[in-house]
Amino acid sequence: MLSDVTEQTDHAAAIRAARQAYDQARATLFTAIRAALGDGVGPNAIARESQFSREYIARIRDGKGPKGV
Repeated sequence: MLSDVTEQTDHAAAIRAARQAYDQARATLFTAIRAALGDGVGPNAIARESQFSREYIARIRDGKGPKGV
């Protein structure tokens, strides 16, 4: 039974660490997208590089993108 608790704890720590890394990477990506938009790079070019749709890039440009990023 003790090994189950240790295994669950290890998984929980790994999940928390991965989530933190994901949140940071996502914030960095959206900062770069906003910077590119601010420098006049068009949604099509950003969509190609980010693998997001043009429509999603336009939503980010218009302030309707993901909250908290």
